[in-house]
Amino acid sequence: MSQSELPSETSAPERSLDPEDWDAMRALGHRMVDDMFQFLSTVRERDTWRPVPQATKDFFRGKTVPTGGQSPESIYEEFREQILPHALGNIHPRFWGWVIGTGTPLGALADMLASAMNPNSGGFDQGATYVEFQVLDWLKEMMGFPSGSSGLLVSGGSMANLVGLAVARNARAEVNLPQQGLAAAPRRMVLYASSETHNSVHKAAALLGLGRDGVRSIPVDGDYRIQLPALRAAVKADRAAGLHPFCVVANAGTVNTGATDD
Repeated sequence: MSQSELPSETSAPERSLDPEDWDAMRALGHRMVDDMFQFLSTVRERDTWRPVPQATKDFFRGKTVPTGGQSPESIYEEFREQILPHALGNIHPRFWGWVIGTGTPLGALADMLASAMNPNSGGFDQGATYVEFQVLDWLKEMMGFPSGSSGLLVSGGSMANLVGLAVARNARAEVNLPQQGLAAAPRRMVLYASSETHNSVHKAAALLGLGRDGVRSIPVDGDYRIQLPALRAAVKADRAAGLHPFCVVANAGTVNTGATDD
């Protein structure tokens, strides 16, 4: 590169994702924290849930793809006006629906810290990786798993069911399934779950190539627990039909009633 090709001191500044004004961004961040703590501390004073009004739905549906930027302050105002008042309701202490638990103020701050670091926890010699190792060690200790067991943290129960069934499928297949695929399996693989089992198990079976028909729905007893005699009969019948039973899904607290299978 010749001297004439070098960037001059008067050339345009390097473009980046940094804020144009760090002080203004810092002030907005402090405002967000204050607003969210006010929102959480006064949650008992509001309705558990408010339906989204038509005007808000129209506000989002009427937007076209933006061709220019928007100031962080104006974006935050849209959030406060259009999104924040119409939350799911699960942070309210009187929210009893489904299994969606509430978060905590410290959890929200922890999310901010994690987002600021933006780690890829798939490996590498970094602090976040060792946090995951520590949490997994604690879980193994709590659940009585061998110290040499492995695992990973995922986004939630549905993804955990998908990963767990993938592990069971690969471990119990009669071929090297990750290498050869399900088409190489000599027998169709089937799994068993009570009729109270969350539908993420059925979705996982579909994603994993087992098919929803590969899930045997077993009836429950008066306490909504899986009926073990019916389970044994189903496994026996499938084996006699030349199928390959490979997994039983046990519930440790169902969505509908909190029932725990034997």
